[in-house]
Amino acid sequence: MVEKNNKYDVKQAMHTYCNPMSLPDIPRGKDEWYKFERGMFSHENKPASVTSPDYRSISDPTVFYYDNKWYLYPSYGMAWVTEDFENWKHVRTEPYCPKYSPCITPWKGKFLLTAWYSPLYVGDTPLGPFKEMGEYELKDGTKFTPCDPCIFTDDDGRIYLYAFEWVSGDEPVTKIVGYELDKDSPCKVINGPVDIVVMDPENKPWERQGAHYQNTRFGWVEGPHLLKYHGRYYMIYAAPDTCHPNYCMAVYYSDETPLSGFVCQKKNPLSLSKGGIVSCAGHGCVEKGPDDTLWAFYTIAVPFAHIYERRIGMDRVAVDENGELYMPCGVTDNPQYVQGSEKTDKKGNKVYSAGLVSLNGWVRPKATSNAPGREAVFATDENVLSFWQPADDDNAPVIECDLSGKYLVGAVRLFWRDVDLDYASGRTPEPVKFILEGVCGDKTFTLLNASDNKTELNIDYRTFDMALCEKVRLKILPRKLKTGLIDFAVFGRLPERNISFSKFKNGGQQP
Repeated sequence: MVEKNNKYDVKQAMHTYCNPMSLPDIPRGKDEWYKFERGMFSHENKPASVTSPDYRSISDPTVFYYDNKWYLYPSYGMAWVTEDFENWKHVRTEPYCPKYSPCITPWKGKFLLTAWYSPLYVGDTPLGPFKEMGEYELKDGTKFTPCDPCIFTDDDGRIYLYAFEWVSGDEPVTKIVGYELDKDSPCKVINGPVDIVVMDPENKPWERQGAHYQNTRFGWVEGPHLLKYHGRYYMIYAAPDTCHPNYCMAVYYSDETPLSGFVCQKKNPLSLSKGGIVSCAGHGCVEKGPDDTLWAFYTIAVPFAHIYERRIGMDRVAVDENGELYMPCGVTDNPQYVQGSEKTDKKGNKVYSAGLVSLNGWVRPKATSNAPGREAVFATDENVLSFWQPADDDNAPVIECDLSGKYLVGAVRLFWRDVDLDYASGRTPEPVKFILEGVCGDKTFTLLNASDNKTELNIDYRTFDMALCEKVRLKILPRKLKTGLIDFAVFGRLPERNISFSKFKNGGQQP
């Protein structure tokens, strides 16, 4: 908690992030197209044979910390860059679309990049441009491209490739296999494949396929990512299925080599969501950042427009006394401090959470209108598969929540649904302009004015000075696309006892 002389820090929510990540320009979903293409591609026109409605998606992140910057490489498009964890910039690479599961590693002053069923690419910078080096080649000369690859360079310069593998049969098996590559000719395999993780759903419940872990005989073991931290090799992998709420990441580790000695850690799974807007925490990575910190980046399911519609989240990772990875705050859906902005409690312990919660979750809002079957309550039910949509003739839609008390409010998360997205017709993503107001007593005041918003954010998380509110009101300004609202969450907390409204001026903000 942040209090000082009975005065609240008006910037308590500043320098925070909130899941799902607020990223500009989330790319177009192309899951039905990939079978038509070889390797990575930048094709933007939907094949005539694909009739599924348009949607957007981003998933399967690899994150690379280099030269004081974080580089994010997800499925569907690349790449996103930040120096502060608060503001991500989209930099369009060439090639742009890696299909699924891109991964990158440094190599001889350059950078190797590969992805789902793709050849190996090389670039002079983390943002390319990337040129194809060729397909991988086994020792017997057989060429192949890996599924869900991870490429890793060890401290001695040796290079390793990990991939998902399916073994067919009456009872199919999924597993993660590893290879060592020639460090001078990295398309060539010099050792492997070696089994690293083989599915074991009977003994590892998090690997059982199904939203309720119902299949004890099968589970998807996929999405490998190798981390080396303090001399130990950690194999992070995903299970059991990308479109289910129990999609998670788990860990094996080895104190031997990148291809041997792996054992399943006891603290598994690593990332498991409790539900809500952050509906799962699967396929991703764990990477080292500044000050020896560890961060997990993971996939969140939003399977409304398409079974593989997804978003991305991130959270802190720590190492316990046994050298096992765990997430000290778990999978979060409320404001967390970014790296370098953590607070310290009276005992000297790091405080990662801003101490703010959603104040209007499961509150029944009032709205000026709604489209049939898209009532206002769907904006606050904390469900990624529902959304509020104003009526088509409502040119100035407003949604309002009564907080049932006086709370200090300091942040908002708006998760938009582009209802009639159609790239071919020119109905493409565009910034949403809005005004967020607070009400306290007989005073109405502006918490956030985004009426001139020029940044396209499908998930728009913003902070502002703490303000005392009894109600919050969102006014959405006109746009070309029909607007839906998957989630409307304001974050805050109770004020001190016996607080006087006279302490606040300019509406509900503290002097």
